[in-house]
Amino acid sequence: MMKRIGNANVLLLVVLWLSACGDNVPVDVVDQNQTISRDNAQLNAKRFVAQQFPKATQTIVDSDSTISKDCRYGDGWASGKVIQDGRMIAKIKCQTNGSGKGLEGCLVEDEYKTKPYANEDGSCQNLPELPKFK
Repeated sequence: MMKRIGNANVLLLVVLWLSACGDNVPVDVVDQNQTISRDNAQLNAKRFVAQQFPKATQTIVDSDSTISKDCRYGDGWASGKVIQDGRMIAKIKCQTNGSGKGLEGCLVEDEYKTKPYANEDGSCQNLPELPKFK
């Protein structure tokens, strides 16, 4: 009985020690969050491009490049390109964690650069979560 209690205490100490190591997250969680961020940004981009670039033939959006083992939810933005007939016609930035900024959560990159939140680009924003859009 004493050995079980001792093992439980050791396990508890290990868990507490690991939780004190910061916000490092496992690779599979990072991969999952990158996928969610790309899917979310792609959904925002699809809606944005339909309104702003109705003749576009393709939209390519990356995941939030700031998501890492040290930054679970990234900076909240993904970069993208709008393509028309094989030619890039615009660079865009799309939210990965909402849709309240810009139109449908996206802005043309030049407009994005004029916004106060553009200064946060590439910096971990300690976002509270990264819900998958429906």
